[in-house]
This record gives sequence, C-alpha cells and structure tokens, in this order.
Amino acid sequence: AAFCLNLPNHLRSSHRRPAAATAAAPLPFSFLTTMAQTQQHAGDRRRGLSDMDGVDSFMKLVEQKVKAKDSQGHKRKAAAEAIAKAYQEEYCQHWEEDQEKPYQGAQPLLLRHPQIASVEETEKVTAVACKTLTQLIESSSKVHIRIAHDAKQSPLARELLEGSVETTNDLKEEPFLVSLARDTWHSMAFTELPAAPPSAERLLIYIGSPSKYLSMSIKSYKGRFDDAYGEGRLVVICKGGCMLPLGSQEQNIFGIDEHEVLRTIVEVCKAKGSFAWGHGPNCKQQILSKLYGCPEGTSLPSPLNYDNDQEESAHTIDYLVDFVKYMNQVKQAKPDLPVSNYYDTGLLVSVLTGSLVDANVSLLSDRDGLAMLRESSIGHTMSKLSQLLTVKPYSEHRGVYNFFTGDGACRLNGGVEMALDLMENYKAKSMVTMFILNNHKWAIEDNLVADTFEAHRLYNQSFYDLIQRHDNIVACDNDAELRETIANLSRRAEAYARGEAKACLNIVIVRGLDVELPPVIGDTEGIRKSSEMAFLKDVLSKFSEGCGSEVPLYGCSAFEYIQYLHQFLDMPEGKKYQYICAKSDIQAGQMCGMEQPDGKAVLFINDVYGLNSLGESLRAVLSGFGGKQLLVFIWHPSLTRLIDHFHLHRPPMVWPNMGPQLAKYFVRKDADALFVDFEGEATAEKAGKQVKGAIAEGKSLMLVNMLPEQERSYVSLDIRVKTG
Repeated sequence: AAFCLNLPNHLRSSHRRPAAATAAAPLPFSFLTTMAQTQQHAGDRRRGLSDMDGVDSFMKLVEQKVKAKDSQGHKRKAAAEAIAKAYQEEYCQHWEEDQEKPYQGAQPLLLRHPQIASVEETEKVTAVACKTLTQLIESSSKVHIRIAHDAKQSPLARELLEGSVETTNDLKEEPFLVSLARDTWHSMAFTELPAAPPSAERLLIYIGSPSKYLSMSIKSYKGRFDDAYGEGRLVVICKGGCMLPLGSQEQNIFGIDEHEVLRTIVEVCKAKGSFAWGHGPNCKQQILSKLYGCPEGTSLPSPLNYDNDQEESAHTIDYLVDFVKYMNQVKQAKPDLPVSNYYDTGLLVSVLTGSLVDANVSLLSDRDGLAMLRESSIGHTMSKLSQLLTVKPYSEHRGVYNFFTGDGACRLNGGVEMALDLMENYKAKSMVTMFILNNHKWAIEDNLVADTFEAHRLYNQSFYDLIQRHDNIVACDNDAELRETIANLSRRAEAYARGEAKACLNIVIVRGLDVELPPVIGDTEGIRKSSEMAFLKDVLSKFSEGCGSEVPLYGCSAFEYIQYLHQFLDMPEGKKYQYICAKSDIQAGQMCGMEQPDGKAVLFINDVYGLNSLGESLRAVLSGFGGKQLLVFIWHPSLTRLIDHFHLHRPPMVWPNMGPQLAKYFVRKDADALFVDFEGEATAEKAGKQVKGAIAEGKSLMLVNMLPEQERSYVSLDIRVKTG
C-alpha cells in the first residue's frame, strides 16, 4: 500500500483503458525538453544505472538538452529505415509461374504425414545423391564449397577447411575454393568481417542449413543462391536432405545420409587436386583457431567514451552497434571468457543486426543464437536467458551475455517477469544485460496492409514506467541517456573481464527507437477478386447467419493471411465479424475453444505456429453434446523465391502440414467434423458447398486447409533415377 501511494497520479487511476485521445503511442521526445523534466511519470529526476562507484550515470545529463538531429543524423536514420524496408520487402507475397516450364523442379515437401526413410531407402537415395555429385564435381571446372556453422561439428567439414591451401593468387582464377559461410563468421569475434569469396560461374556446394530469416538478418545467400539455382549449379547438403541439379532442373532429395554424401564430396575433391582457402593469405590459422580452438588474447580495450560525442549526427541504433563492437573487442582480448549476444525476432532487432552487417561487425553469437535466428522463434531469447542462469555448469561459470529483444517478443516465454525473478534470486556468475526495444507495437504484418490493427499496439507505457524504479533497470528515453548507459555498461564489462566487477543482471529499456516504413500493399484488387476472397465471403457469410453479435475471429501471427483478412474485414460480409488478435498464437488457440457470444468462433492460424494449443480448444469444442461451432482456416506461406525452401520454423525443404492430422486425433466420428482442402479456383465451389453444408448440419468442427499455390492444380509424375 505504501508503494502504491508513491505512484504518480496517472498510475493510480482505475484499470480502465485510457480514452481514445490518450491511447495512441507516446509522443516522441522533444528536443526542447530538459532531461530533468522527462521523468515526470516517476515523480523525480531521471535515474540511470549506477556506475561501479555508485554514481548515477545520468547525473551529467541533468541540465543538458536533447539536440535536434543534423543532416548526418537524418542520413543515419534513413540508413536504418532502408534496412527495415529491405527486411519488410522479403515478406511481399507474389507468385510468378513460368508457363513455358511445366516441370517445376525442386519444391518444398508439403508433409501431410510423417515420412521417415528406412535404412534401405536411405541407402538408395544416398547412392543417387553421391553418384550425381561425383558427376557434377568431375565435370565442373570451378567449384566453391561453403561450410555453414551447423556443419562445423563434422570431422569431414573440418578436414576440408584444414586441408585447404592459402594463396596469394586471384581467387577468381582458382579452380577450387573452400570457405566459411557468413553465419560462421558471426559466431566469432570480428570488428571487421572479411569479404565473401567469389561464387559466380562455379558449382556452389553449401554444407549446412540455410534459413530465410537468418539470411535476412545477416544479408547472406540471396543473390548467390538465386543465381546458382537459376543456372543449375547449386548444391545444398542438409541433415537428411539435399538440393542438387538432377537432369535439367534442381531437385530435392529426402532421406539421405549426409555424412556419406559429404564423404563423397571430400574424396572426389581430393582426387581433383588441392583446394584454395577462400579468405585470402595469412589468416587461415588465426581464423580456424577461433573456430575450433582458443586463440591468443590481446589487451583489453578501453571502455567506450562519449565525452566528445556528437549525438545530433548519430542514430539510436549506432550506440547499440558500438556496444556490440566493443563486446567483440572484449572477446578478442579474453578468448577463454564466454561472450555472446542473442537476437530475438522482430523489425527493430533486425534493423540492429542489419546495421551490424553494414558496419562489418560480427553479431558475436553462438550455436544457439544462430539457431534462434534460423528458427525466427519469437521470445526464444528469454528461454536462453533462463537456461544460462539456472542450468549448471553455465550458471557457475563466468561469462558476458547480452540479449536484444523487442517489447513484442519480450512478452513471451516469461519476458520481464522471468528476468525479475532471476534478478531477485541472482546466483549466477555471469554479467548479463537485457536490452528491450520499446516502441509500443508489434507485427511487421501491418506494413503489408498500410494500416495498424489496434490489437497490434502494445499498451505497456505504465508497465515500463513502473519497473524502471528498480536499481537494475533503466529506461533510456533518448540518445543521450542510451549513450551514457552504453558507456557505463562498457566500463562494467571491462572491469568484469579483469575480475574486478560483480556478476549481475541489468535491463535496459530503449525508447524512441522506431522506423517509418512505406506500406508494401501489393495488388489489393487482385486480392479482393481472388478465389480465396470469394471463398471466404461465401463461407463466412453463411457461418455468421443468425448471430446477434459480431462473431469472434481469432488470430495472431498473420503473415500468411493478413492481406486477405484486412480486405475481408472491410467488406459487408466482414462487418459481421470482430477480429481478436491474441498476444500469442497459444492464446489465440485457447480462446477459440472457449464460450463464444453466439456459440461460434473462427480461427485463422498458419501451418506451424498456430498449432501450439489447438488440441486444448478441440477438446473443449468437441466435448459435451453441442452448442459450439469452430471454423478453422490453416494458411501456408507462399513459395516466392528460392530461400522459401528454407523457411523459418520448418525443416529444410519441408513444410509440415500437421494441422489437419492433429485435429483428426480429437474426432471420433465423421458427423462431428469436416476436413477440406482449398485448392484455389478449381475446387472453390465444391469446397464452399461442403463447408456450408457442415455449418447447416451443426457439425462442431470445420477445418479448411488453404493449400499454397504450388500444391494446387498439378500432377505428380513417376520419375526414376538409377542408383548406380
């Protein structure tokens, strides 16, 4: 009670939602306002993290004013927005079908049922892959092998790297190259990343798991993969599968023994002659010692000093780049000290990773950090934070760990509440900093529709106002405050590396960092006239008949369907629905199974994320003796480019289609449920009649599988390849 009495007035109000006039996102910080006035919500002067002498790091800012950005500052802001725009454009959905090319070649496997190759099947497909690769390598005058980070554990991959020869020759003229893929570089400490060796006109063999989101984060693969694929010279070897030229087109082969395939590559390459180290002369030993051993250390770098900083010429993201660069220098000085950064999924964090790549600075992550970027699993960093601080021996060893997450991702897997729990009972020996990029919104999907769903706003102003009163938490409302915080953290890290500072967990809330993006709307008229939209209007208008209230339409992660949803809600049929955007896919899955205003609900989910809690709702809907109807639409990503074969949250070259199969486990008889595949215009009328009939019959569950374009209107032919 005493604590509540000390809260500022606007935090002592009732729990009612603020009026519309005050519900908008906070206004940007005014450069005319003194920093001493900016924390009116806390009732006292702005407070920063204390330094090692107990001095408030914001003391020097009391009488300073935030400076307006000059032309260079605006250029830095534009550079950040260019990174965000490039990231956003990766999600533009389009389908370009080559009518002159009836044989489609490599396609992601839409996996409706588990397919696990037997030992005999693995032997056969491995023989095909090995035979094909032998022919490809022997017939190629130039070959480039790239080793990804998740392949470095292979003794054969290491043999290739260690057996390569450094050369001063022009690498473009070398017939055979072996090099590290870009993700591998971002697992090591570098403040100046080397250029990637040439791949043009070469047979490009990639050993490891590519990833769409990781490639977006570190700006890799795209051009090289696309060119090599289009010219029939791309080979990708993953665990249990590969992509390679077979006949006249690239094909995917599943069930291979990746070790045997890699062994074949090594043997054939050795027979061809020596391989050149693809990163230039006089660096191989140093790089491989970083990758496989423990290199010699250097002297610790001086902490960051911004006494002569011109904040008006910088952008907020620049200070975070400075900090990551400094962490690379600490790791270079203390190679035996674990130093690692973890980056969550989201627009602002992707701007940070893109800015690091532009600055040629390593992300300095590790196997788990790269796997998180490969997965694009929102909130994943929070689970890693918990593991490092609770699981032995990680919690008992010294280390420096930094976590970068948006306020949207931070809601998941415990987020700040979990961090506070760990902070209050802190027993770990690591120095940990959690950066939360607080821009009061989430979902880049909004830029696909030129609008912001109200449900994508985050009303967390008062929450972060409140927790920053903790001694280990600071909110930076402007660049000057972030600059001083970064400098303070660098001093702490330097002292910790020398053994002179205590282990701790701090939270830094970064406010005011946002990007302005033009909408990527695409062909809205095409969407409005599509067979998908006609199907939605037909089926959903039937489903809402007789309802006295707007029917809840639940969803969350909406990349696959937001453009259809946005257009539908603007149509007469859509006015009978209320879109409820849950705070997580799990929450959406749970809410759709609860009691509804008229006993009816619709759930939009994608093929992977949305299945987390579907079983709970299916049990709720299918229990009892009626009174509930649930209409589920499962949406899939679009195959718009090569990298979509390696889509986030999915195995390489495979798109699991688990939803219909999962739902069937909860159904006991045909009269209770309907399962329909929507295959576009060819089957839209038939599927519509089936769903409307099930609605009229009162079936409890209707599940519509909205198949992706490449799975519609095709015939699969029997193609046979000799194994030897």
